[in-house]
Amino acid sequence: MKTLLLAAATLVSAASFAQTTASSLKQPKKTQLVMGKTAAPASLLKAASKAPEMITKQPEGKLYKDMYGYSEGFVSQWGAIYEDVRDGVARDFVVGNDGSYYMKSPISAQPTDSWIKGDKAKGDTIVFKLPQQIYTLDYGDGNPIKYYASRLVYQQVDGENQYVLDEKSQDIKFVWRNDSLIKCDKDALLGMTSEAGDWNGLGDLVSETTICPFSNEAPKDLSKATKYIFTFHPSERTTTLRISQVVIEGDDFYANNIDANIPDAWIHGKINNGKVVFSGAQFLGLDKNASQFRFNFPANVYYDEETYMTEYKTMDEVSFDYDTATGNLSNCQYGFMSNYGYRLIALEMQVMMQPTFEAWDGVIARPQNPNILQYYPAETASGWVVFDLPRNNVENSFMDQSNVYYNIYFDDELATFYPDQYLGIKKEMTDVPVDFNDTQRYDFQTYGSQHRVVIYDSGISRVGVRAVYVNGDERLYSDIVYSDGTVISGIKNTSADAKTKSISYYDLSGRMIQNPKHGLFIKKTVMSDGSVKTSKTVVE
Repeated sequence: MKTLLLAAATLVSAASFAQTTASSLKQPKKTQLVMGKTAAPASLLKAASKAPEMITKQPEGKLYKDMYGYSEGFVSQWGAIYEDVRDGVARDFVVGNDGSYYMKSPISAQPTDSWIKGDKAKGDTIVFKLPQQIYTLDYGDGNPIKYYASRLVYQQVDGENQYVLDEKSQDIKFVWRNDSLIKCDKDALLGMTSEAGDWNGLGDLVSETTICPFSNEAPKDLSKATKYIFTFHPSERTTTLRISQVVIEGDDFYANNIDANIPDAWIHGKINNGKVVFSGAQFLGLDKNASQFRFNFPANVYYDEETYMTEYKTMDEVSFDYDTATGNLSNCQYGFMSNYGYRLIALEMQVMMQPTFEAWDGVIARPQNPNILQYYPAETASGWVVFDLPRNNVENSFMDQSNVYYNIYFDDELATFYPDQYLGIKKEMTDVPVDFNDTQRYDFQTYGSQHRVVIYDSGISRVGVRAVYVNGDERLYSDIVYSDGTVISGIKNTSADAKTKSISYYDLSGRMIQNPKHGLFIKKTVMSDGSVKTSKTVVE
């Protein structure tokens, strides 16, 4: 088989980096490979069964933290296997006190909290003797699936292209030289296999990692930072707004929160003759959730009417009109693109076209009421609620989205989401950040001001939504808006949720009912802070 390799890219220096532009976006190329179906030799299965326990604790020794990696290999998606090129992969490496060497997350497409162990061979060569366990997939059914880092080679079996366990050797060699870790044999795949020896479609043919030569350029005096509204178009029909900190130092213009994944990272522009110009690709930093480094590019993204394709182009620079009186930036014809790595445009890029920066007025008030667009109850399958949360408060001033949350009510009970049911969160969550997106199972999705939350519990007759603005110790609430049209008003803004003081029931004519039985009633709840909640309830 002709190996599907590109020439291994050379890591550029920080000095030459400013002139680097990323290659155009290419859709993942589907291969003719299939996931492993060939039975593994008994000797290799025995080796896997006797593999040492998975290393999950960082080994003692000299730690090379968050090194910068590049890889070429494969990834499995939608039941098929695609060529995969990744730039900016973050990886840890330890030169152990015990004389061994340890690499974290050896498969670039599958970040793990585990390490594989290698030993020094001749010269600067390190040999990783495989298989070694790197991952456990546990559905909670008592049958966890173990996955291993293994050496695989190409083989055609029954007319199908596969990567199978290498029977001749399970050694993968790297060179550790000049603080760089480079995989030697580009015909052998450092792949991920199950206990049965099946390949899952993930693996690296090329793997190069070095100390990250880049740093984010921040302003000298952060105390000068003021809040601006950063507005942009991620698509032709969508507008996004968020708060950005801006620092102006002489003819230098700095702004952060350009990439919501790394909100504290800054971009730097130059002020000259009524313009602010942002030039070259600028390093932002590490997206810890994805274990990859991100960069910001001047860019032009547009829909090509002739090819019926969206075109993604990086540029040398973009410019804005600069208002010296207000510090506002406007009239940018193009925009920015935040991207994983700098060599090529990744599918997971963020697009920010026609951006503007406008000084924030800083008016703080309670949020406007949500608007529930759709509620689909969970019955035989999961349900969902879709709602809109206005970005402005009741004074029509834009809210700092880092302080905005929403609460979900299942019937009359405030919902708390737990990670054993909502797998995309790491800890229990009652206040959901307004811009939170679950990238693992998509239980929480945000698109502009619209939100979708998946519901797994059945038997919920109605769902409520409340917006919350956290201003220091003060919590400012919208009304609770329910899917059946009920609105609970008069919620007092407090530092803690009030408790129920009394509950009374009324019929639809407004008469108080002491012991409601069988029918539809108005339930009036008086809270300890004096607020009153009114809702319709059915008594059976």
